[in-house]
Amino acid sequence: MDRCLLGRIGLVAKLQLNSLTRRALNSLSRSSIASTRCASSLILRYQAIDVRRPASNNAAGFGGIQIFNKTPWMMQQMKISVRFYNQKSWVVRDCKSIDEILQTASKRIDDSVPVPIAAVWSSISRMITQQQFSKHRNIDIHNIQVLLRYTSDSLKKSKTKDLATVTLSIAKIVRSIREAHQRRHVNIYHQAFGTVLQDENSKPNQSIFHALVKATDAKLPDFKPQALANTAYAYALLGYDPKINERSLLGEIAKKSIDCIQHFEPQHLANTVWSYAKLNVDNPRLFQSVGDSVASKNDLNEFKPQNLSNIVWAYAKNNTTHADLFRKVGDGIVAMEDLSSFKPQDFANIVWAYAKINIQHPGLFKKVGDSIVAMDDLRSFDPQALANIVWAYATSNIQQPGLFKKVGDSIVEMDDLSSFKPQELAIIVWSYATNNLQHPNLFRKVGDTIASSDGSKPFTAQNLANIVWAYAKLDVKHPGLFTKIGKSIGALDDLSSFDSQAVANIAWSFAVVDIDVPVAFNDAFTRAIVQKENEFITMHLSQLYQWHVWQVKKSNRGLPESILERCERALKTSRSSSSAPNDKCSSILHEATINDPKENHLPECNEPPAGTNPLRR
Repeated sequence: MDRCLLGRIGLVAKLQLNSLTRRALNSLSRSSIASTRCASSLILRYQAIDVRRPASNNAAGFGGIQIFNKTPWMMQQMKISVRFYNQKSWVVRDCKSIDEILQTASKRIDDSVPVPIAAVWSSISRMITQQQFSKHRNIDIHNIQVLLRYTSDSLKKSKTKDLATVTLSIAKIVRSIREAHQRRHVNIYHQAFGTVLQDENSKPNQSIFHALVKATDAKLPDFKPQALANTAYAYALLGYDPKINERSLLGEIAKKSIDCIQHFEPQHLANTVWSYAKLNVDNPRLFQSVGDSVASKNDLNEFKPQNLSNIVWAYAKNNTTHADLFRKVGDGIVAMEDLSSFKPQDFANIVWAYAKINIQHPGLFKKVGDSIVAMDDLRSFDPQALANIVWAYATSNIQQPGLFKKVGDSIVEMDDLSSFKPQELAIIVWSYATNNLQHPNLFRKVGDTIASSDGSKPFTAQNLANIVWAYAKLDVKHPGLFTKIGKSIGALDDLSSFDSQAVANIAWSFAVVDIDVPVAFNDAFTRAIVQKENEFITMHLSQLYQWHVWQVKKSNRGLPESILERCERALKTSRSSSSAPNDKCSSILHEATINDPKENHLPECNEPPAGTNPLRR
């Protein structure tokens, strides 16, 4: 009988609830509990209830449905059903602004109506990251605090996927706040969320992140690969290695990841090792496991270029080698028909990684170099990508003149080099000199840029040493450049930041190009030589002796007597054929070392792709 009545209700529910429905509900209210559940579920499924319409004063009702002869159980079930309906009816992604999301969430929390925290935080994160801000910016920080408290209280009951989503979303918000401060483009949304999510030192707010860490640790055994990778990625974005009772959460994530590594998709593998490398968390077992997983695959067709790029970058950043992994990736790229799907950052990170940990793969370098040369232009390459690419080829001692010509021509064609950092300029000219590749127009442009610089971008001692060494190595004379650098050195009262090699290379370079800037070699420079007397190796000493001979010819002060004899012996030891300052005999040429290209900005990971990304709902 109950089923018959339910069937009759179903026929009319799509239209309007009429008297038949009411009679049916009255009948069901006197029936079994199971029937009551079915009735409420059926009505809600047909969305026949208008939850905003007040019920009649003469009878208890929900959304205009009058229920006579009600039972307490049915009242409870209907309340639960209506609340469930309300929760499902809020599509968070349909909200037009952060303000709307916060106001709606706060009201639902006040009304004791559940709030889908994963959807809420992911939507807020998306809007802040994409700078989707309301024109009428009127954010109430109280609503953020209410949502944050509710989130903390809800974490224990959250699913693992939702927990990882909340963690990643909040991490992205914090990252966006930091980037806004770096750009000096902070608005009220950054200020409001920054006040709640960060402490006064711009560190993650311990209260919320302690709750996230604690909940993650408790539910970690149930985490799937996507949740594991996203959680590690979230803390990498924060630059935060959380601890639980002196245990590293990332250490626990690594253990769980190793146990289920066979189920990790390419994006999971890439995001995981990228995260550990960015945080400088050393976990050899994890890197070995990921490397073995990648190397054991039949092919790398499922790996996107950025997956491959970020994986090898992570190993190089972590100074971790895995011969099979690098061979697999290199061979896989060489086997590709073309590399049109690779972005400039991918090219730069890949060759940088191989050079950084000294893994030779000539086929890979040729494939990448040929692909870059074949491009119409290199406008999509930023300065760091250009610098790291030529650095990688020079460091790996791979001669590819066409690539260097392409890069040099591209830089020369630029209106100016204001977007280049001092280190990038130093790396570029050092790389050409190391590979003995001339590019007069490039060196002229770089020299002019440095000579006319206003000092707003300070050059380090290593930068200055590598620049003048590169010009001297290729015998490129640029008086404006050497004068600028000489005066910069002469203006320093203390050269303690210059190591012994920098001092020797600078002195030798000025002597080789024969550009006299007396102010550069003042008392401070002489003191630096004396202070570092015991640090100079034979090659440095022979360079200093050449500088001494040149200085004496210019009637300038040369080396102190205390070190002169040692320098002269060093020159003889190096079997130099001549002591003339322009002698570029390989026995006295010291190839200046350079700091590895700094990761001025870490390569950014793509978000997990659509379909597997828990942020996409």
